[in-house]
Parts: sequence; structure tokens; C-alpha cells
Amino acid sequence: MSNLKNMSRKVFVLFSIIVFSLVSVAGQVKEPVKWRFELKEVNQYEVQVVAYASIEHGWKMYGLDVPEGGPVPTEFTFEKADAIRPLKKAVEIEKATVKFDEVFSMEVPFFKEKAVFSQNIRVTKKPVKLKGYVTFMCCNDEMCMPPTDVDFEFDIK
Repeated sequence: MSNLKNMSRKVFVLFSIIVFSLVSVAGQVKEPVKWRFELKEVNQYEVQVVAYASIEHGWKMYGLDVPEGGPVPTEFTFEKADAIRPLKKAVEIEKATVKFDEVFSMEVPFFKEKAVFSQNIRVTKKPVKLKGYVTFMCCNDEMCMPPTDVDFEFDIK
């Protein structure tokens, strides 16, 4: 009986260590950029998706027009739908800072603290659901996060 009790205790301790380790690792997941999305009506046939990025101190997020061979640029992707069509391409409301980046050995556009982007969309039929996502990459002085997608969705009535 004591063998079974010892075995149960060892299993419990091992299980506790595994759970504690998983919780510790999950607690270390970094989200240095938080997003908020807004839909503005431009006119009867056009809306504007505005994306606000709040960037944690010490981090930078890259702009829309990054040279080839550099970090992953910020990019907007819209789900295909018959009633919607992106017009032109996304724009930076406030221009990115462009400086030489030691990690990528090139001039790259980036944002610190905040970034605001917009994309106009033609709407040919209402109601319609507008779905998409923004892809972005961010780095600090020690590491870069892998490119991340953040979804957004709006009901246009």
C-alpha cells in the first residue's frame, strides 16, 4: 500500500511541476502591440477601416513599405466578397520614422509607441460583412517577435 501511496505522490508532484511550468511559459508570452479597429463611413459607397496600434515601450513595429530583405512589413488583407473591394492600398496616417537598422543592415521604416493606418473599401451592396486581418512584425533591442496576424470584422449596414 505504501508503494502505491509513494507512486501517487510522485505522479502528483510531477504533474504539479508540469502544470506550473506550462503556466510560467504561458505567462511569458509577449504581446508588445495591441490593436483597435474602427469603421468610418466615407460616403454611400465607401467606408474606411482605421487601425490603431499601441506599441509597448522599447518595441518598434515596421511600416507598410519595407525594402525587400528587411523585416516583415505591416500589411492588410481583406477576405474576398462580391460586395466589397479595397481601393488603392493601405496608408500610414502618420509617417513612419526611417533609420538604419543594424539587425537588417538597411534603412527601414518603423513606429514606436503608436501607429495609425487606414484603408478605403468600395461597398457595392449592403448589408455585407467585411472581414480581414493585419499582419505585422515587431522587435526590441533583444529579440523580434514572429509575424503575427490580428483579425478584424465589421457588419456594414
